[in-house]
Amino acid sequence: RVFLLRQGWIAEQGQVALEPVPGVASQLKCRGQVLDTTRVVTYEVSIKELGYGPEPYVIADALMVADGKPIVEITNMSLRYVGVTRAQIEALWDAASSSLRTPPPEAKAHFSAVDAQVSAKKPALYTYEQVLAYATGNPSEAFGAPYRIFDEGNAGGRVIARLPGPPFQFIDRITAIDCEPWKIVADGGVEAQYDVPPDAWYFADNRQGDMPFAVLLEIALQPCGWLAAYMGSALTSDIDVSFRNLGGSATQLAPVWPDVGTLTIRVKLTKASSSAGMIIQFFDYAVLAGATTLYKGDTYFGFFPKSALEKQEGLKDAKRHQPAVSALAEARRLPFPADAPLPGGRLRLLDAIAAWIPDGGPASLGFIRATRRVMADEWFFKAHFYQDPVVPGSLGLESFLQLLKFMAMERWGTAARARFEAVACGQPHAWTYRGQVIPADHEVTVEAVVTMIDETQRLMRADGFLIVDGRVIYAMNDFTVQQVLAH
Repeated sequence: RVFLLRQGWIAEQGQVALEPVPGVASQLKCRGQVLDTTRVVTYEVSIKELGYGPEPYVIADALMVADGKPIVEITNMSLRYVGVTRAQIEALWDAASSSLRTPPPEAKAHFSAVDAQVSAKKPALYTYEQVLAYATGNPSEAFGAPYRIFDEGNAGGRVIARLPGPPFQFIDRITAIDCEPWKIVADGGVEAQYDVPPDAWYFADNRQGDMPFAVLLEIALQPCGWLAAYMGSALTSDIDVSFRNLGGSATQLAPVWPDVGTLTIRVKLTKASSSAGMIIQFFDYAVLAGATTLYKGDTYFGFFPKSALEKQEGLKDAKRHQPAVSALAEARRLPFPADAPLPGGRLRLLDAIAAWIPDGGPASLGFIRATRRVMADEWFFKAHFYQDPVVPGSLGLESFLQLLKFMAMERWGTAARARFEAVACGQPHAWTYRGQVIPADHEVTVEAVVTMIDETQRLMRADGFLIVDGRVIYAMNDFTVQQVLAH
């Protein structure tokens, strides 16, 4: 870093994050140690490659020597400046009327290598306005002329798969791209950022202080849709296609609070295939606050023609839990509670509990079934997706978690200093989608079967299904809720 600063690689404070160069494999060898008897430690760095891509980067070998004896060797150590380009660095020195390699002592540009955080707001390669254009406007304003055929009012009348729109859009800008446009190539990636508003509607509606799971999942997955569009996925089909999530697995590592600031989301396409007019794409993703990973996992999406979506049969091999007839006869039935700590407002996703069996018998540790009537004027149909209304899968998972939260509240109570973490941190979970809920549907049913209860940790785990008009379309596995002390 000292060498690069001496080169003149500086930027405004908070503009840059320092990271390894993706794809560069380094190796570390340790053959000694530094003791309290060691007199002199020497560091030798040999620059092997220095350039711009367009971000400034360096690749070097490093050697650590203790009292003349080489003890640590690092080969292909790499560093890149995320958030700044060569042109920006040169413009900074031009503004100071100075040479790039010999900055004058009075130059006032500052760079804090130690304090630079991934969570710092980075310059936008694609702005919020361009992201919004892809969600609800003219796609050509988001990506350029190749997508003009999908603009409203064009002669062809084509419709493109969209991102969600407000209030369910969670990308503020695209800050880094590691792939070429219009090419669907594995290992291509993108970085997006979302500035979390402390007074966002979803914090208030969640009534627990933290970000609801559905919003965190959307924050993680929406950059996958943007990357798929940047690669030109829709252009590979001569007919209109819809974009649908098919499943994934993930782990939440920490709650997300209103004061988290800027979240950075990194996604990478790991595999893609196409057949019979359908495209399947697999992604890895991570959501970070600063250098801390909050949520990470993998997922896969499909592009489907309308005819394929209309023929979806759901999860054919779904094995729904069947409580005994006597247990169902005694099961409790009640309106789904509307009070805190259960969510309200836009996040109130269930109407009634159709069957609740706290002790599920030998086949489960508890069973619950709830329903919701589908109404065509629901807020999420307007937001998800423009010209292709469908219930967000993340809200289906959220309704399932609300069932678990209800059972956990009934089991452990609602102490003043307790809240219910859904999903529980550090607990892997997975989901599968094989269908959709559209405005023409009538009723959604959500079922949960408790598979594990840890009284010491006050942790509950469950599997379940989401059913629309008798057709099983979602499967949820190993989702959890935990009662923890309030933040």
